[in-house]
Amino acid sequence: MSLSINTNIASLTVQRHFNSTTATMNDVMEKMTTGFKINSAADDAAGYGVVKEMESVLSTYDVAETNGQMGSSLLQTQEGVLEIVGSYLQRIRDLTEQAANGTYATSSREAIALEVAQRMEEMNRLCDITDFNGLKLLDGSQTDGVNLQVGINSGMENVIRLDESLFASAKITALMRLNDGMGQKLGTINQTTYDGLTEEEQRQYYASEDGTIYFESATLAALYNENQAAFNVTAGNDVQINENTLTITTICNAVFSNDNSARMFLDTVDIAVDDVTKRSTEIGAYMNRVDSAVESIAVQADNLTEAKSLIKDADIAEISSDFVAAQILQQAGATMLTTANQTPSIALNLI
Repeated sequence: MSLSINTNIASLTVQRHFNSTTATMNDVMEKMTTGFKINSAADDAAGYGVVKEMESVLSTYDVAETNGQMGSSLLQTQEGVLEIVGSYLQRIRDLTEQAANGTYATSSREAIALEVAQRMEEMNRLCDITDFNGLKLLDGSQTDGVNLQVGINSGMENVIRLDESLFASAKITALMRLNDGMGQKLGTINQTTYDGLTEEEQRQYYASEDGTIYFESATLAALYNENQAAFNVTAGNDVQINENTLTITTICNAVFSNDNSARMFLDTVDIAVDDVTKRSTEIGAYMNRVDSAVESIAVQADNLTEAKSLIKDADIAEISSDFVAAQILQQAGATMLTTANQTPSIALNLI
């Protein structure tokens, strides 16, 4: 190779390799700084596309998991209030059992009626105010159920539906079935037939002037006997509750007017207790299902995160080795560039 002053081939060659080493050094430093071996599409176009799709799915998994957790919180809110309602009902039953004993005077039954009425009022208040993010849970206004989106796609297999029965009214009138049987006419019944009924069956009837009105609740029969103004009765013996008259106070005053009506009320309270127990059991089952769905989402997200890591994350041990090699080459290149730049000066020794 000839010695040239105007063109330093050695220096150009060293510069090219030095620039390449510097670019490698910069790339390695970026990977070490970010912890990713794919930082842009230029690093790995196919891998970059796969990672972006995975990240989109992971983001959706996060939202689905949050959806499930919100559903679980909704159910926990319901369960907590129903637990209070259940404890109130148990206290009401204890008081009713007490009032069914004929040893209590009128003043004692009036005191019992007052406490029962207050507990019923509080139960109704709780049902009116209990909501979750604006969704009423126990006042009966939510009649369509609730869909929990716990999957990442649009199909109904990605939805857990909370049945509308969970959101049925837990107010006193609904729990004790005081509206059941209203508007129905069984027909007429003569005294002989009536006398042939059992005492329990007789409690379900009220003999009117032109026939018999049927009640599904023994408590309704007692209420009708004690306070007929609380009911609207048509010429055809169809019966409807007069909501403005049949207040909680009216119910309690009628129920606890004597030990017999209090005894009849035990069955009505048991209906309410069974309703709350059944609903609490259903809520528990739904909670287990929702929690399982949330756990499943978390497992799927973990597996996808691991797969994404294999594609995107840098192997620090390998990158560190590449960094040391690039650093050495860069330092050597700088030294060689200095030497190559001095090569044309040798020509001066020839002059």
